[in-house]
Amino acid sequence: MNDAGVVRGDERGASTATAAVTAAAMSTGEGERGTSMACVMRDDASNALANDAAYAAAVASRANAASKRVCERWGVEPGRATYRFWLREDTVVSALTEDLHGADVRVDGGDASLMMCTHEELEAPCGMYVGDVGSAIVAPVVYAVDVYLAVDGVSFTNGHVCAGEPDFSKLQAIQSALSACANENERVLLEKALKDGPKDGSTPWCTVVGDRFGVGAHLCHLPLMSDHLDGAILDPYSKMYAHSLMWKWTDVCKKIGAGTHTVTIRCAPRGVLGVASNDSCVCRATGDKPEEDFMRDAGFRSFIQSLGSNLSTSSSAEGMTSTFSLTLKEEHCVGVKPERRAQEWADDWPEDEIAECFTIAMSLANTGPPGAMARSMVPGTPLCAHIILPTTDGTSGIAAIEDKAGNLQFHEFHAWGLYQSAGADPDARTAAQIKFRCVKYENDEGAPTQWVAEAYGARPCNGLMLKNKYVSEAIARDSARIPSSH
Repeated sequence: MNDAGVVRGDERGASTATAAVTAAAMSTGEGERGTSMACVMRDDASNALANDAAYAAAVASRANAASKRVCERWGVEPGRATYRFWLREDTVVSALTEDLHGADVRVDGGDASLMMCTHEELEAPCGMYVGDVGSAIVAPVVYAVDVYLAVDGVSFTNGHVCAGEPDFSKLQAIQSALSACANENERVLLEKALKDGPKDGSTPWCTVVGDRFGVGAHLCHLPLMSDHLDGAILDPYSKMYAHSLMWKWTDVCKKIGAGTHTVTIRCAPRGVLGVASNDSCVCRATGDKPEEDFMRDAGFRSFIQSLGSNLSTSSSAEGMTSTFSLTLKEEHCVGVKPERRAQEWADDWPEDEIAECFTIAMSLANTGPPGAMARSMVPGTPLCAHIILPTTDGTSGIAAIEDKAGNLQFHEFHAWGLYQSAGADPDARTAAQIKFRCVKYENDEGAPTQWVAEAYGARPCNGLMLKNKYVSEAIARDSARIPSSH
């Protein structure tokens, strides 16, 4: 097969940005149409497509900022993946990490995280189509990564799906995982794939599901242990599955016990693709025409159907398996599973703003985006019971936001609202903490308006579940900071 070229549309069906490639670069022969490749990502056929210079350029151009930074600083080589680890909560992932391959990992404290980074996207090619509409390299849509684990030669095959709350059953976790999908067609395919398991019949230790494994993504973060749950999560990359994954790792540690162990881990992205009853395609098409042009083509849809709907990553994919030595202490193996506590109050919040900001945030917490999110997360009739004023991006207090010309646009500060319903069981994980913005805009005359609760542009407020007793714990902890009027 000749080299294959590429062009790729933007994520989640948005308008496609195309680039010119020669017809010769995409051709598989005079008059020949698309031919199904082996339906495994990162096998020899998949790699031949991914290694094309034009395709590689397109992959590099659409890498998200975190993936690009990590790939460059870790020196990930073309066609390979690499793993690194860190043993502290606060770290610069792209720099302050260590190579996992063959490492002697000694966990002294309570934190341990691993990350795999691939040079190419997690959504690896699975075939190439050549037809009347044009030529395209096809990849599945990836929301799931199967994680295979062996300790001292013994494989762990729990097969759980990590998504949502840590005590969810597998079926509950699958339903939570479907929230990652962009549309109903993807949800149908992902639900079936998660219920069926990998196509090769293998059973992973677990399958982590998130909404940041798609276009432009090269990273899979595995937070295993942490003294402070949310401090270990790389938000938004591992937010959907981190808590559940840490519970599963706690079970592993309890079973293997303290001491030094030989650990082998493999991350295998799993993708879905197919054609829905309304003829909509679920796939990625990188070609010499906009993606939507291929989706409308009957020949292309037939080609997609020929590829299968549940695609795994080759077990021999370069760099996707790592073996290392792991030393655990007795305290790591007692089976205590991490629970989310309330967020921390910023120590450097300006003293003369605390009463004002606490009062404003409390008055806004049940309104707008945070109020709506609380009502969707907390059973019953939730109300904000407490406000925490945090450090956000290294700053605390009320900030004046200006445009490029230096004109004041608005004032804002960030707050966490803690929500629960009256009479809730203290040990039930039915409370929520939701981060939102408090914003005061300037009107056309430059005069300030009223404070309002806002989300984060296109991103929603950050909502996290916790047990009700930790809301009471936070109120007691912060009692000296709370204005006397409250």
